[in-house]
Amino acid sequence: MKNPLLRTLYSAIPAKRWLFEPLRRSQILPKSVYQHLFVAGSMRIRVDANRYFSIQNNGHYIETLLYWGGIEKGWERESAAVWVALCKSSKHILDVGANTGIYSLMAYAVKPDALISAFEPVPGVFRQLQHNNKLNGGPIHLYPLALGPTDGEATIYDNADNHYEASLVADPHGKQRPQNQYKVAVRSIDSLLADGTLTGIDLMKIDVEKFEAQVLAGFKALAQYKPAILIEILDDTIGRDIQQMIGGLGYHFFNIDEERGLQPVAHLGKSHSYNFLLVQNKHQSILKNLLTG
Repeated sequence: MKNPLLRTLYSAIPAKRWLFEPLRRSQILPKSVYQHLFVAGSMRIRVDANRYFSIQNNGHYIETLLYWGGIEKGWERESAAVWVALCKSSKHILDVGANTGIYSLMAYAVKPDALISAFEPVPGVFRQLQHNNKLNGGPIHLYPLALGPTDGEATIYDNADNHYEASLVADPHGKQRPQNQYKVAVRSIDSLLADGTLTGIDLMKIDVEKFEAQVLAGFKALAQYKPAILIEILDDTIGRDIQQMIGGLGYHFFNIDEERGLQPVAHLGKSHSYNFLLVQNKHQSILKNLLTG
């Protein structure tokens, strides 16, 4: 709902949650309709028939899709399905670029005994992440940090209009929008493992708006842990750099098509579906279920 006047009028409608709940439970509304029907407030999001997590919806598009469709029909539904399947067999889960915590909380919903660590450097978004964590009893270990090749600090470019586009790369999407710039603390994964902040990594998600290769550059211990990796790749250069870093480590590559599921690929690079799955042979049984499910 992009028209400001319509959005204001819609916001003034009282008791939307009360009106929408029967429609949400019946799942009769098509996405073309419900994607415009945002609802603000704390709400439970369905992961599957028996498992849920809670988040604060501030009227954003992604949270709105999750409210109406749950994980199965929400934002990045195939990526979410892959993530949930891998979380079930993981003890140490790392969420890099956690944003408001959707992937971390999915992990907690299906694997509550896992050690889940979430990293989010944008102060305002980190506060939302903290709030969502508290709504679920505070199970996630939260860090207001960016991850990169070395310890130190870096400039982050924060598009205040869209909290999903903050990046340590200036204007990562080429939109030339005004951006807030400020310094954030940066740690490397190797450093966090060395000082005991992280005690292992079985599974990780990396979504940092074109800074993914730099995150992996600070993870020399990747050869030791060889976790499954769900990663966003926005252009061919990033894909090539990542492929060079992990070459020889036995990883298999899959593009995650949000309509068709996992698609095996020989090379990492730009695709209409930005998320990729990098897995080892040890994930073969899980992968088989995903490919045939």
